[in-house]
Formats: sequence, structure tokens, C-alpha cells
Amino acid sequence: MTSLALAVGVFLVYAWGACPSIYVGDSGELVAAVHVLGIPHPSGYPLYVLLGKVFTLLFPWGSVAYRMSLFSSACSAACVGLLHCACRRFGMGSVPASTGALFFAFAPSHWAEANIQRVYSLNALFVALATLLALEWHTKRRPALLIAAFGVCGLGAANHTFMAVYGLVLLALSLPGQARCPGGLRVILSSVAAASAGLATYLFLPLRSRADPPLDWGNPQTLDRFLAVVTRRDFWERRWLSGAGDLFPIVLDYVRSLGAELHWAGAMLAVFGLAWTWRRGRFALALLLGVMAANLAVVALHGSRSDIFIWHRYYIPSYFAASMLAAFGAWRLVAHMPSRLHWLPVLIPVGAGVAGFAAADRSRYRIAEAYSRRLLESLPPGAHLAASDENILFVLLYLRLVEEMRSDVELIPQGIGEADLPPLRFDPDTDPLYLTHHPNWSVPGLEIVPSGLVFRTVRAGRPRPAPVSLPDQLDGETDPRVPKDYLTRNLVGEFHYMKGLGMESADWPRAALEFERAKRAAPDNDVLFYNLGLIYRRSGRLDEALEAFRRCDAINPRGIGRRQVLASERIREIEAALAAERTR
Repeated sequence: MTSLALAVGVFLVYAWGACPSIYVGDSGELVAAVHVLGIPHPSGYPLYVLLGKVFTLLFPWGSVAYRMSLFSSACSAACVGLLHCACRRFGMGSVPASTGALFFAFAPSHWAEANIQRVYSLNALFVALATLLALEWHTKRRPALLIAAFGVCGLGAANHTFMAVYGLVLLALSLPGQARCPGGLRVILSSVAAASAGLATYLFLPLRSRADPPLDWGNPQTLDRFLAVVTRRDFWERRWLSGAGDLFPIVLDYVRSLGAELHWAGAMLAVFGLAWTWRRGRFALALLLGVMAANLAVVALHGSRSDIFIWHRYYIPSYFAASMLAAFGAWRLVAHMPSRLHWLPVLIPVGAGVAGFAAADRSRYRIAEAYSRRLLESLPPGAHLAASDENILFVLLYLRLVEEMRSDVELIPQGIGEADLPPLRFDPDTDPLYLTHHPNWSVPGLEIVPSGLVFRTVRAGRPRPAPVSLPDQLDGETDPRVPKDYLTRNLVGEFHYMKGLGMESADWPRAALEFERAKRAAPDNDVLFYNLGLIYRRSGRLDEALEAFRRCDAINPRGIGRRQVLASERIREIEAALAAERTR
């Protein structure tokens, strides 16, 4: 009952701060896929789509985006309850179990996913359920529990592929013992069958793709396309790791994140719990450390720079395992404290929850939807809009497929099944094409000009379209009660960048002011500073261009800024030499 009460209490906290509108990043695409039973980006997340659809039908109040925020809240809260239950089943008291569970509940990265629309809360739930079953199996030695654990791994992998990795860790720990037991082969085969049955959920992808849903990423009807989606084939090209030397900064960042996520006190309890668990529960220790090591390895081998160093949501399974180790540490600590003080350890995560609520409260968040609504409202009837970038395209998908906003506008998604797009034909005079981002192509007789929050194609030499009026700021942009993560800051920066771009040719002082606002809003966006550097350089402001390019290079040394730094420095050297020549 304590586990259930804890889960309910945490759910109320998450739900109080649940995002009422669509969030930035993957959220728009995922919610759109849930609504139309479509196929989102790899790995397709079929279980999330199916369970999310059921949840939105059973809970028909509020927008679909808000319902999916509550779905994440329910999954995360259930995970917290299962963590508490697993600790209690291991024999520890309610206080240390609650301490570990609440450390995980209020870990910033986990909490940040618990009230928005993404797949990581559901993945955390499967990690918790598999861990509970695995520990129960090791304690009671009932084969059915081990088979169920592998079934959970297979089913969970249909939401997030990390659960397949979890299954490999569990297999490595359980296989040697099962191979020596009578009937062990039957248990192993049954476990494989259970995992395979869960993985069969992926058959939803080719079956649903044949029905041509409005969202059909990769069109996974053939075996090759199906494997490309499930294995995230195209995403491996984005990985940051380029050699063994890159492992040190990745591991260092991972260790630092453990301290930050468990508020350092929890991390110290986890270290304290390591030694005790080594003596009392080696299987539990091996399982938890195995999950952490596997989690780190997968992110290091596959993750992009932002996946590794900016977003720590991919390490949520590690934070779950570390929180459980913190519970073991609290158990050991409580054993050496007077009974009247046993409740003290739980105050640490409770205090962290109280202090962290403002940073996790997304109940006033509307920035992503405000940006894309403003964009759509600026388009003329029957416009063609080529959209890219998950921050913008995915929210547009939500507004079109779920909210049914501007059904007269033809939305042309870029990067979703591009091979199947028909040839693009349009008349820039009577049937212009709009783009959310500059296409970086040059067509004789055509110009790409800014028009509000989009770019418009026009014939070269023709009068430019009338300026589009934009508000001074986005809804909630300056409200300190609205948390602004990395992607949200980038979106706010994009808003002011586009405003400045529209003013550049007619009113440079106002444009420069908007560019400064963009830099303040998104100080860690290397692409923004790169684009600003190009604008400053073509305007003859070499010092400002060089500063922007250097900032871009400092943010991402492996990015696109280095060659522009060198080019701008060379241009400045040439101009200085010419100026010196003229004075002689």
C-alpha cells in the first residue's frame, strides 16, 4: 500500500505541472502518430503509439497533447512505485525504500520527461518492472518470474530499444545458472519465446504502413525499410564518438550527471550502498551496475553531441539504477541511526522535490505551439510549406493532424520518407513555395526571401512581399515561471533571428537588436551563431562575424564554425593589408 500511495502522490505532483500544449522536440510528431496511429521517427515506437492511443480514448478530457503529458506522468509515477516495491521486496524498510524512490522521482532529467509527451517515461516503467521481476526471480527462483522478466524486456523494446539491451544484461547474468539447472534449457527457450512475443509488437509498423497513414516515417513495408526504421540505421551517422580518446569526456560527463541528478547526497548514498550490496546482494548489484554500464555504452556508441552532453534523458535507466543503490545506502545508514531519527534520510529527496518544482512546472508552457500557430496564420490560403527541423516540423504535424489547423495549407515534411516525395512544381508568382528554413540551393531566376517566420520563393528582380507583422515576443518567453530547456531556448532564438532577418535590408539597427535578443535567448546554439556570422560578414561587419563564428566553434568544435573562423580571419588580414597599403 505504501508503494501505491507513493505512486499516487508523485503522480499528483507530475500532473500539477503537466504541459497543457504540445512540447518542443519529438513531442509533436509522437502525439500526431498516437492520434492517427501513424509511424513516428525510428525506431517507430509502436507500443508507445498503441498504448498512448488507448490512454487518450480512456481519458477524453483536454487536448490530446495534455492527455499524453498525463500518460507520461502516470508511467513515471508507476515506475517510482515499482522502485519502492522492489526495495521493499528486497527486505528494506519503508524509509530507505522511499528515499531511493523519491531520489529517482525528482531526478531532474526524469522529472523533465514525466509531464511532457515523449517515450522515456514509459521506458522507465519497463526498466522498473523488469528489475522487480528479475530480483523476485533471484530471491524465489521461480522460472515463471524470469520468463516474465524477459517478456517485459521484449515488450518494452517495442517502445524503446534500450530494453533489448537490458534483456542482454539479464541474459548474461541468468544464463550460466540456468544452464546448470535441471530444466534450465526449457526455461531459456521459454524466456526467448516470451521476449520474441513482446518484440512482435513491431509488426504493427509494416502492417500499419500498408494502410498509408498520414504519418509514415520510412514507409517500412519492405524488409530493408523495416530494418532501417527499427535499427535507426540513418541515425548512427550522427554519433559523436570518433575514437577511443572520446570516451573520457563521455564518461566524465556521465559521472557528473549522476551527482547532479541524484542531488549529490543521493549519489553519495549510492556509493555507500555499493559496498553493502556487494556483501548482501551481489546479483542485485551486478544487475544494477550492468544496466548502468550498458546504458553508458549504448549512448556513447550511438549518441550525437547533444544526445550525450546536453540531454541526459537517455541516461534515465542509469538514474533508476543509481537511485536503487541510494536506497541500499540509506538502508545501511538507517541501521546505524537511533530509531527516532530513521525518517531523516527521506527529507533529502523531499527537499529536492520542493526546490525543483518550479524548474519542472510546465503547466504554463505554450511556446512551441505559439511559434507554429503564428507561422501557420501568416500563410495565404492554399500555400505550400516545406518544413524541417524537429522543433518546428513536428509541432506543425501536431497542429495539422491533431488540431486540424490550416487544412488548406499543403505541408511538405522534409526528412520523413523523402525518397517518396513527388517532384516539386510551383509557380512563384501565383502559387509560391514557403520554407521554414533556407534551402541553401540556388535556382536561376529565383530568390529566397524572409517572410515572417518562413522563407518565400520569388522571381528574381520582382518586388518583395510586404513584411509580415510579428509580436514582440512569444507567449511565455519572458515568464520566469515557464521553464526553458535547450530546444525551447533555440526556438525562441529562431523567432528573434527570423524577425531580424526580415528587417535586415530595411532597418539594420532594429535587425541588429533582434539578433542580439536571439543570441541572449539561445547562447548555446552553434547553428544560430554560424548563421549570424554569415549575416554580419555579408554586411561588412567582420569583427562581429568573427566573434559569432568563434562562439559557434567554441560551442561545437567539431561543427561548422571552424572553417568560417579561418576564412573571416583571412579576410580581415587582407583588408588590414589593403588599408595599410592605401596609407603608404
